[in-house]
Amino acid sequence: MLWILIAAAVCAGDLLVKHYIDTHKEENCHEPVVGGHIIITRFHNPGAMLGWMKDKPKMLMGVTILGIGVLAGGLMGSLYKKKSVLIRLGLALLLGGAASNAYDRIMKKEVTDYFRISIGSKRLERIIFNIGDMAIFIGGILTAIGEIKESF
Repeated sequence: MLWILIAAAVCAGDLLVKHYIDTHKEENCHEPVVGGHIIITRFHNPGAMLGWMKDKPKMLMGVTILGIGVLAGGLMGSLYKKKSVLIRLGLALLLGGAASNAYDRIMKKEVTDYFRISIGSKRLERIIFNIGDMAIFIGGILTAIGEIKESF
């Protein structure tokens, strides 16, 4: 149950921030926070990460729905098979982030992204994220580490 709550909290938290950004910030705003290391930038992405598949919205929607099903099944299976905490946490983060972005994609046909990281790399600073994206990234790493640890 804890893992479902974590997924739901990630999804709900990201959706709340997206709603705030959509109602209080101008498109492509540039507001440095946290000493300038994070830049609030409202952007609507019709595709997946880095605009991938933006010209194939129906296919992207299918991949998104399939991915949510696979992640939900994987999380439920990890509970049944008594997988490690790292794997369960990773899958919960993956599911929560994916669900938040899927909700945007289904309801608005685009995903709201809202922050960039500014740590000296201009290349990294061009990428605009949301909390769901970060949860997917961290969840993927945790799941991979957990699977590797269980293999040895």
